Amino acid sequence: MSAYIAAAAAHQDAMDRLRELTDRLETEFGPVSAEEERAALECIAAIDDWHDEHRSPGAAA
Repeated sequence: MSAYIAAAAAHQDAMDRLRELTDRLETEFGPVSAEEERAALECIAAIDDWHDEHRSPGAAA
């Protein structure tokens, strides 16, 4: 159970740091538009697809 709690705490820390970065970037450059968000999500999906295609057959998901 402690490994689960440690992983959850690490995940929360990463999310907090990502939120801080997002806030700083939005302060400096303004909010992200819906179009920019959609484009970013499409890029992430394309990267995920590429990794799925190039993953070794025996590699864990």
